Amino acid sequence: ATLDTKGQEALFVKNLIEERGVRTLVMDVGVTGQSPLRADFPNPEVAGAASRTLQELLSYGDEARAMDEMAKGAERIVAEHFEKGDFDGVIALGGTMGTALALRVFRKLPIGVTKVLASTVALSYFVTPQAVHSDIVMVQVASDLWGLNRVVKKDLTKAALAVACAVESEDEVQEEGAPFIAMTTLGGSYINYASPVKAALEREGYEVAIFHSVSMQGAIMERLIMEGRVDGVLDLCPQEVLTEHCGGYCCSPGRLKAAAQMGIPQVVAPGGIGAFPWGSLEDLPERFKGRPAKWHNEIASAIKATKGELAEVARIMARRLNRSRGPVAVVIPEDGFFEYDRPGAFFYDPEGRRLFVNTLRDELNPDIEFASMDCHINDPEYAKRVSDIAFRILP
Repeated sequence: ATLDTKGQEALFVKNLIEERGVRTLVMDVGVTGQSPLRADFPNPEVAGAASRTLQELLSYGDEARAMDEMAKGAERIVAEHFEKGDFDGVIALGGTMGTALALRVFRKLPIGVTKVLASTVALSYFVTPQAVHSDIVMVQVASDLWGLNRVVKKDLTKAALAVACAVESEDEVQEEGAPFIAMTTLGGSYINYASPVKAALEREGYEVAIFHSVSMQGAIMERLIMEGRVDGVLDLCPQEVLTEHCGGYCCSPGRLKAAAQMGIPQVVAPGGIGAFPWGSLEDLPERFKGRPAKWHNEIASAIKATKGELAEVARIMARRLNRSRGPVAVVIPEDGFFEYDRPGAFFYDPEGRRLFVNTLRDELNPDIEFASMDCHINDPEYAKRVSDIAFRILP
């Protein structure tokens, strides 16, 4: 926390955590003023980790520039002490400045480490999925962190107990010997291959984790792959590639890159390609008006992609897959890519689908396996074929 402005609040949180028998380390990332508590990592040390002095930062006369340097120092200190095993979880307090700094630091920590952020802007347009890019417990404080009062105390108590209870109850998770496989999909109303494919792989001794393609989970999966924690991926629903290209609600940009770079086996399919997610239809921007759009619930909808967008997304997917350093198999269900892509259904578009398939086939390297099936993605034979190919190329 910035102890010059959030010192009382930080001391309150520190005491609550320590009352549960959990030890704390406090880092001061503020650049001015006095603090009511002694930091384990005082602000001169944080500035020094960025090869700066506090006096130098103050001479900028620019809070944003000064805090950017403090963020660099905080990142280095946290990464170093995490490598040494000096802490099990992290909590941060802040407004926009403190939140931005905390998110930068959190991104330096692996998926699975407990991270709690109590922020005045936790649930706001400032905190984008791209800024988070990790697994975080967010606490939206009800009033500003400007001293202690009954409202602030209640919110900070929730945040303090969240991090304390999480690290208290965390047993060391033993890595199993089974190969760890990531698989992408959508909810069951759109695509339903996940259960039979997962069951088939688990019967053969694989451990399977499912990642939802309309959330941040695609980005988290990519991080896990880059961290070397995934042995193979069944990327059967890379819908975020379409969403990113079309300008929809994309929480996970840059998909299909990590597995290619790390050289792990991939089975890839076009699940969900044909429509992309948006929020409420009441907030539909002018560029999407006039397109077929389906209400899903009060926070989510789907918008139909154009034929030109489908062709371009096929090219993007091919470029990314062509860079793969490991085995790749593309499995195409010619009769439909999601439940609403059937004859008579809302997003049925056989011409657009055919254009996507032909473009993808033409753009892929010839050494990439391309299996085309005369079925729909939700047909049982599709799940069976994907499983058979997976058994052949997975470790």
